[in-house]
Amino acid sequence: MTRSSQLVIALLLVAALVMGGFIIARTRQGGRATGDNTVIVFAPCGMTGPLNMASAKFRAAHPEMKLEMVYDNANVLVRKIRDGAGADVFISPGEVEIGQLADQGLVERGSIRDFGSFDIVVYAPSKTRGLKSLEDLKQPHIKSISMADPRYNSIGYYGEKALRSLGLWDAVQGKLRLREYPLEAVKLVSQGLVDAGITYLTCPLETAPEKASKSDLRVVATIPRESYPPVRLQLGTLKHAAQPELARTFIDFMASADTQQALSGTGLLPVREK
Repeated sequence: MTRSSQLVIALLLVAALVMGGFIIARTRQGGRATGDNTVIVFAPCGMTGPLNMASAKFRAAHPEMKLEMVYDNANVLVRKIRDGAGADVFISPGEVEIGQLADQGLVERGSIRDFGSFDIVVYAPSKTRGLKSLEDLKQPHIKSISMADPRYNSIGYYGEKALRSLGLWDAVQGKLRLREYPLEAVKLVSQGLVDAGITYLTCPLETAPEKASKSDLRVVATIPRESYPPVRLQLGTLKHAAQPELARTFIDFMASADTQQALSGTGLLPVREK
């Protein structure tokens, strides 16, 4: 399979997750599982595939511990943490969400570690014509571009940085259709309601691949990495974690070179330096 085909499949599977309206995960509203050796991790649902793989490896390496993964939109999890939901670790799809929690004293800033990175792409429904490059986003016939809101989402933050760096921001700002949740922005593209979108090139999700054919997407371009700060997928210990030592064990595992190497096989990139 060519890399171009892999890129398209990755985005198609993300769209399939949105359109299917479900998340493969055990979800909980918070609270401590039975047993003092349980570590509860809040994690973004868009990273279910690689995190499920990493979780399996962690459980095999630490059979004495119990790992509870709670998946939801990252900014939904941020609100749950603010409302007092019980967890030990928060996994963030970038610097924005975990940075907000750290600023509010809800995540131990010194515990935050990087564990991977993503590329950012422009993608579009196949029906969008005259869109072959980043510069084409400025063309008048490209009237709408979806992206997660930079105020709440790391992908939106990095996307805005890239558009400004590439000299495209002034031309496309009025075309942007910002959404609070990244998967809502993906849905606009997958349903053909906008001409293009900007998102992470996420790993293929291990969910309903047979539904990918119902979506009709193509990758237009990978945004040059030098145009935005390195995407830093991060995790850290919550301030009121019931199991801070177990949280540290999980964080060290996720940030280790061996785990990063294993995650690279799922589509995540190694941590990038500035």
